[in-house]
Amino acid sequence: MPKTKKKRNGLSEVQRYQHRRLTRAEGSATGVPSTNPPRGGAAASFLTKITKLFLEAADAQKAVGMKKYMRDQFEFYGIQAPCRRAISKQVFQQLRNEDPETIREILELLWQQNEREYQHIGLDITSDRNIAICGSSKEEYTAAVGLLRKLITTKSWWDTVDCLAGAVGTLAKQDSALMNPIIEKWIKDENMWIRRVAIIHQLQYKEDTDKEKLFRFCRLCAHEEDFFIRKAIGWALRQYSKCNPKDVRKFVEEHDENCRHSASGRLSNMRDVTGMPTSVQIDPNQSENTSNRYV
Repeated sequence: MPKTKKKRNGLSEVQRYQHRRLTRAEGSATGVPSTNPPRGGAAASFLTKITKLFLEAADAQKAVGMKKYMRDQFEFYGIQAPCRRAISKQVFQQLRNEDPETIREILELLWQQNEREYQHIGLDITSDRNIAICGSSKEEYTAAVGLLRKLITTKSWWDTVDCLAGAVGTLAKQDSALMNPIIEKWIKDENMWIRRVAIIHQLQYKEDTDKEKLFRFCRLCAHEEDFFIRKAIGWALRQYSKCNPKDVRKFVEEHDENCRHSASGRLSNMRDVTGMPTSVQIDPNQSENTSNRYV
């Protein structure tokens, strides 16, 4: 048995979680509105179905640990990534037949919910190649970009922001002419998470990476002390070094003094498996840690 957590009002953390889950389940069964009740249509139907599956899979003890792992910023059902992805498979078939506007409505609704698993299943949606969040028109594209910005800046933490950066990168590849001016504004945005997305949105581009943009963005943010910006610079450089070590080495050598604080250390003091300088050290609370079982 796990150690009993600190009690409040005579209840342990696990007991309080079980009470919240029971209350919500009773509300769903009796028609009593929850904290963030669904509106109508396909989005509401999807939320109802997901909530039912989440309640069935919830684990109070895991929820306590997951909440602590995320520094007590979010509530959890206690559903780890493999189980959540299995739930996604059960419901995603219907989403593949929905129009982009409905998908955007679903994503907005998921971000309004308290438990973090709702946002994580939203990330599964944005990562699914068979589910479109925008159509072919400029208006659809603009709506999708606007939504992604809203999601990035709502309930922001690395677990959602870094995955959404991938979605931004996908849109940028689809229409660079429309997206490039937006990304150029984002790198100077007052919101730190938006700047982080601008730095890392090319992570999956490999040889197609716009190196001039990558290096320029790293220089623009190299002076920043924020941990997540430092990590973003290190992560982006390390990723690009896998296909272009020569140019990254040159950049590091020329800008080591300015970028030395990136990723908690001097660039010249870090070396990846290729033997070249790099600026990132894996942090257990960062999404670079691909073994994370929660997201």
